[in-house]
Amino acid sequence: MPSTLQHSALTPSRSAAARLLNLLSRPILGALLLGLLAATPGQAQAPAARAKTLQELKAFYQQNCTRCHGLDGSAKTPDGKKLGGLDFTRAAQDFRNLSGPASEREIRTMIRTIQKGIFFGITMPAWKDQLSPEDSTLMVRDILLKAEAGKAIQP
Repeated sequence: MPSTLQHSALTPSRSAAARLLNLLSRPILGALLLGLLAATPGQAQAPAARAKTLQELKAFYQQNCTRCHGLDGSAKTPDGKKLGGLDFTRAAQDFRNLSGPASEREIRTMIRTIQKGIFFGITMPAWKDQLSPEDSTLMVRDILLKAEAGKAIQP
């Protein structure tokens, strides 16, 4: 039979473990604690990905964006109509009439949308893990804002 001293020495650790498991079982606190544990200093940072070429970005568009925005960017696909996908051909036409701060604001808005998605990634996924801000900028300036109705965006 363990002595009282041994028993009391074991009880706090069991109690602490039980308390930790109880905290982890609560969704918000569990996520916070796991996030803190995962963000320990000294972790190796992932190497910076190289910038994508225009051809790679067009291929990315073909693979990931055509379902809603269409082959040409006009958003006339069934999902594009249902979800209200942006018609890049119209946006490109409207953009040509803008200048100065208004045009830069539109570009920043489109880049932010590509990076963060729309409605928590439900309406449109966030692409920040696949496209850097520089990639998104190139996508907007040299692909989306040059889209023409009836002309497919292809690599």
